[in-house]
Amino acid sequence: VPAIGEGLCVSNIFQTNMVLQRDKPVTVWGWAAPDEKVTVSIADQHVNAVAEADRSWEVTLKPLSASREPQVMTIKGKDATLTVTNILVGDVWVLGGQSNMEFPITNVVDGDLEIASANLPQIRLLTPPRGKGFDSVRSFERLHEWSNWSKRHFRKGDWLVCTPETVRDFSAIGYVFGRRLHMATDVPIGLVDTSWGGTTVETWTPDAVVKSIE
Repeated sequence: VPAIGEGLCVSNIFQTNMVLQRDKPVTVWGWAAPDEKVTVSIADQHVNAVAEADRSWEVTLKPLSASREPQVMTIKGKDATLTVTNILVGDVWVLGGQSNMEFPITNVVDGDLEIASANLPQIRLLTPPRGKGFDSVRSFERLHEWSNWSKRHFRKGDWLVCTPETVRDFSAIGYVFGRRLHMATDVPIGLVDTSWGGTTVETWTPDAVVKSIE
């Protein structure tokens, strides 16, 4: 699935099985035909936007309370409607760092026991594909990404319900952190793993900021 599709589309961060951050305004964005009216609806909210000349549109939803009940979001344009289902509202955490964050649960001591017990439908997992610079953060591809290190493809860019099958390649630190938070708070947890082994702090910093530092 491309990062930006033709016609009416929404950023690939917004998918079936995702978690939205509770108690905060939520910005939703995507693309449509220039001057096309777009309506985003969820729960009792209906928010409108008009696509700019570059096709981009953006709306901001009012804060939503935590919800373990699946929600449905619709994005309606002039001639098309997109439907995103099985959405939970809770806490979303971004996992960043090097190889110690990237290290998968399947490779740690007693990881097989953690995996076997990972039937946790209120936890959702997302591992975006490797970035293409800061210009690509508005959306990303959904694909099976080749790893030269592991010599196989990994599913990237899809929100996944946490199960023993989907958690195997996920960050060990990130998963255990999310599981403990879920047990303590009893709210849905979304984990977005953006870690990349061997990266330096400069690679996580926008070029303009790096160049402004003496």
